[in-house]
Amino acid sequence: MFVSSKRRLFWIVIAAASLLACESPARHQTEATAVTLDNDRLDAIIPALQDEVDRGLRAGFVAGIVTRDGAQFTAAVGMADRERGTQMRTDTRFRIASMTKPIVTAAIMQLADKGVLALSDPVSLYIPAFSNTRVATSREPDETGVIPTRAPARAIEIRDLLNHTAGLGYVFDSSTTLDRMYLDANLFVTTGSLAERIDKIAKLPLYADPGTEWRYSYATDVAGLVVEAASGISLEAYLNKNLFKPLSMNDTEFFFDKSDFDRVAVVYEFTTDGRLVRAGANEVAANLNEDGFGVISGGAGLVSSISDYLRFCQMMLRGGELGGVRVLSAEAVRQMMSDQLAPGASGLLWEHASSSFGYGGTVVLHPERAEGRAVAGEWGWSGLWDTWFVINPADGVAAVLLAQTQPWPEPPASRARDIVKAAAYEAVAAPAD
Repeated sequence: MFVSSKRRLFWIVIAAASLLACESPARHQTEATAVTLDNDRLDAIIPALQDEVDRGLRAGFVAGIVTRDGAQFTAAVGMADRERGTQMRTDTRFRIASMTKPIVTAAIMQLADKGVLALSDPVSLYIPAFSNTRVATSREPDETGVIPTRAPARAIEIRDLLNHTAGLGYVFDSSTTLDRMYLDANLFVTTGSLAERIDKIAKLPLYADPGTEWRYSYATDVAGLVVEAASGISLEAYLNKNLFKPLSMNDTEFFFDKSDFDRVAVVYEFTTDGRLVRAGANEVAANLNEDGFGVISGGAGLVSSISDYLRFCQMMLRGGELGGVRVLSAEAVRQMMSDQLAPGASGLLWEHASSSFGYGGTVVLHPERAEGRAVAGEWGWSGLWDTWFVINPADGVAAVLLAQTQPWPEPPASRARDIVKAAAYEAVAAPAD
């Protein structure tokens, strides 16, 4: 049930034809060229997003665009909390869900830069529970009631966590017994410490040999525990010290309870008869509007704001440096935004016809095959509750769009991402002669 819904949502909001695409392609910038924004191209964003709100497609949006050299645009439309009359603002915070993954991936790459770990290290070196992983030979139990397994061709390596080829499952499949085992081990509703929750996942059979198949999974949650084991401090403390404070991402943190909900937008969902209501609990997560997550999740646990995530994007555009502070090597950034899948491994990737997967996000290889506007080398990802970003290194521009909508029951189609992306790509202006 969850797989089909998520896939349909992905194609609706990311792969739709671009509303604002112009006849000429975006101008590509050289590294020596200052990248600016043509504000005339950005004027269409606010009324276009407001139209989506007025038609009841979403409660509200916050959009942002930034260039490699710091030219920036932000806009907020609609409501953060309709019941209380709270408007969206550019400092509203959002549960960014899987947009946590690129940040935790950056933390792993930073540790690799420092020589604390190697991407080829076996995960079991840091999390012993993965020492005895097995690969399922069937996704249903045999006559003894047990999923049959075999030894994997090799151990899970840290790099397999970053590109989702570890063979692990997630919470979006429920058709087979193995699927339901991963759903039952859901990090976001089970109890115990992060290590105890990851231990439950480590005991489950893998879907495939490590490195052979892209499968969206708990892999980045496991990577978060690797950060803790390798650094000797909590994931939250590591990110605060080594990424959030150096990048002045002051609104980004993990959250647990109501005391952390300052300026956080409400998550809404659409009922089967089309009404927009506050979201409640479900099989994937607890009641997001009342109780919080209750767990630090390397895969989905952060709240952030448009300005903070734009700073992360600008750092990536600048090859790992921002404001004179280097947090990643240029090579680490290059690897994150390059194809990291073995040949034939991308079959389960939603947009595999046009893209592959780097470390922490998709990378476009064949823009001519994409359903909608795309540029070779663009890298990005989205979050379950309607958040999204894209980084276009060729043109030196990035775009972020934040909303808070539950993906089921399935919401009406929105073109907001296409609107913001097209405007961003067209707004990259050539420098004055």
